[in-house]
Amino acid sequence: MEILVIGSALLRAMLLNLNPRRYFAEQGYVSWVSFLQILIVAYLSWKTFESRKSTATSMNLKASYNLWAILSLGFLFLGLDEIFELHESLDYLIHDWFQIQQTEITDRIDSLIVLIYALFGVGILYWAKSELKKFKSAFTLFGIAFGLIFMMILFDFLTDSRDFFRLFFVNSSTVDMAYHSLIIIEESCKIFAGGMFIAAFHHCLQISKTLKKSL
Repeated sequence: MEILVIGSALLRAMLLNLNPRRYFAEQGYVSWVSFLQILIVAYLSWKTFESRKSTATSMNLKASYNLWAILSLGFLFLGLDEIFELHESLDYLIHDWFQIQQTEITDRIDSLIVLIYALFGVGILYWAKSELKKFKSAFTLFGIAFGLIFMMILFDFLTDSRDFFRLFFVNSSTVDMAYHSLIIIEESCKIFAGGMFIAAFHHCLQISKTLKKSL
């Protein structure tokens, strides 16, 4: 599916003789597909939470199965961020609050915020490692998904301005071509990561159902 999404965006741009970035930019076609992926992940995580909670003898806010509720809410927030560009808005607010002059370096604050999101997610998973031990067979899927996310963040960091590309290219048209190409690769990483997260959380939901039946 992810290949179909990316391929259709590129093909449409070619047929209409448009810059492919039109479909890969914020609020573009690919962003809406990513938003849908995030909602699916949030739903799967919530269903896993319900499945795991149903096996508990009593409600406990500190129970490890609450991981799935936290992750569900976290992905819902990421969905809102995807559509309303919350981290980009926070970037502008930081520049305004601290009277920071906007440069090619400070333009990367929004990428740093996304990195903090990812590290926070890893931290939550580490906090609930006792729960995750029951889902070891999904670790490979999660590993690939997070690998793609960190690749996306790296490419996002590089494409926050054109200064990186000017280190290698002199011709402005070549700089622009490399810049737009890497943006497409960055967004493609996001779409593939979304697909891997869906696979990982779906697998976790199936495991939780199996654990429930074994009781």
